[in-house]
Amino acid sequence: SVDLGADTALSRVKLNWEAAYGKSYKIQTSTDGSTWTTAYSTTAGNGGTDDLTVSGHGRYVRMAATKRGTAYGYSLYEFEVYS
Repeated sequence: SVDLGADTALSRVKLNWEAAYGKSYKIQTSTDGSTWTTAYSTTAGNGGTDDLTVSGHGRYVRMAATKRGTAYGYSLYEFEVYS
């Protein structure tokens, strides 16, 4: 997850995956770090770079993976958040 330091309007999230990527995952936001709202969801991830259009706001942003694309877990080179 990423702490933006203040409640921020979001427009884009960019995930740069290593070989171990998420096939199914959600981008979620939170104002308090406890209650999460889904801003984006997919079940068709294919690795590489995912440049996602999202809408919502929050201080915290996380990627919550639910299904692996490989047998090796999940690994990101970069997790970028834009407002």
